Amino acid sequence: MYKKISFFFLVGCLVISCNQKEASCITSTEVVAYPKIDSLRSVLNWPEDLSINIFTGPDLTPSPACMAVAATGEVFVGVDMMGSLGKEINKGFIKRFVDCNHDGIFDSYTNFTQVDNPRGILPVGDQVFVLHTTFSSKTQKADNMDLVVFKDFDGDGVADGAPEILIKNISNSKYLQDRGTDHATNGIQMGIDGWIYIAVGDFGFHNATAADGKKLTQLGGGILRIRPDGTEMEVYTHGLRNIYDVAIDPFMNIFTRGNTNDGGGWNIRFIDQIQSGAYGYPILFKHFTEEILPALVDVGGGSGTGALFMNDDRWPANYNNVPMMADWGRNYLYFHRLAANGASFKQDEEEFIQLPQITDVDVDAAGAMYLSAWDGAGYSGSPDKGYVVRVIPKDLHYEPVSNVSDFFWTNSVVNQLRSGNAKSRLSAQNELIRRGEGADAVWKLAKDKAMSLETRVASIFTFAQLS
Repeated sequence: MYKKISFFFLVGCLVISCNQKEASCITSTEVVAYPKIDSLRSVLNWPEDLSINIFTGPDLTPSPACMAVAATGEVFVGVDMMGSLGKEINKGFIKRFVDCNHDGIFDSYTNFTQVDNPRGILPVGDQVFVLHTTFSSKTQKADNMDLVVFKDFDGDGVADGAPEILIKNISNSKYLQDRGTDHATNGIQMGIDGWIYIAVGDFGFHNATAADGKKLTQLGGGILRIRPDGTEMEVYTHGLRNIYDVAIDPFMNIFTRGNTNDGGGWNIRFIDQIQSGAYGYPILFKHFTEEILPALVDVGGGSGTGALFMNDDRWPANYNNVPMMADWGRNYLYFHRLAANGASFKQDEEEFIQLPQITDVDVDAAGAMYLSAWDGAGYSGSPDKGYVVRVIPKDLHYEPVSNVSDFFWTNSVVNQLRSGNAKSRLSAQNELIRRGEGADAVWKLAKDKAMSLETRVASIFTFAQLS
């Protein structure tokens, strides 16, 4: 397991209120609590070629269950002091953090919104998609889970009004009330194909209802997907147990790290997700493996949480173009080195960054990666434990990324599809779709054999959504 880290110290710091539109900062003094970085490094296994800073501490982000980073660097942290087994109401919220001077420690924050059991966050432009538990006002018990989208039109870091519901009842009321959210519906990611992919745990869902009225039921876990406007909801794969997130590469290969079925040792299966695939939970995995799609590997005991496919050419090649998978039970961020093997892959799992009870991982378009950890908060959450760290290669010259919505010329946005990182390409794609412009220039990129394969694939999917 891991060494318990209980040493915290108070530091006086300048907290800077940053206006994103004018890039101006006003300073004030505040006292915050963080784990001592040198002490953390001395007991945790961190690569020597990476620079790691404590970004936020438990004073603001206790028990962070999920986290996401906007292309422009704003960090959204979903706090869940209810924990995976708790059932009390009004103990969850999402905070938005800004690092004005890019030193790896936040300078200002806002209370973006209050939601119970935030389990997935996805910022896209002025929209923030959130997956969370709903509670009945009459019984004060968990009602179900919804996928919603909040809007922040003025960019002040606070959600504007009530959210729009994209999928209602995307979990199982009985199991949520009896147990809690630890096997419920979890992480959300957007692929370059324009779908939002949703990690469904073994609670499954009953009569999940999309914004366009479509209803689906699924027994057990899998991947569900839907368009950002709440249409075309469909099951992508099934027969999984308790996946928490998905890692999506630039070519739409999808990977998960989830448990085996009950009675199978609760081991971790690393799986290449093939659309329409059946992966065996709950009755085929142990004795009828010839009737299912097998996992790439069973790595033994663990508890998979957040996931990210790292695609950023500014990172060392050793850490790039790999699915990065957090494991809460093993206290590590792993990556799986992939090699083509027929229609799928071979893999080699490697330990990457050690963090106690790590929950999530994401990266911005400038190359800064963020990790969240419960740090011993346990199954019931804790107001005194948990933090977020920022990770960059030591030789990376961090340059902030401009908001593509501020680009006056559409061709300037199209040029972002040439970027060597997935976050920038996805950000550009979403802006072009929002404008409904640039189809001819995008198609020209798709046909250009001098472009990288990642750029050409992103251009094809962008053109398809513009057409």
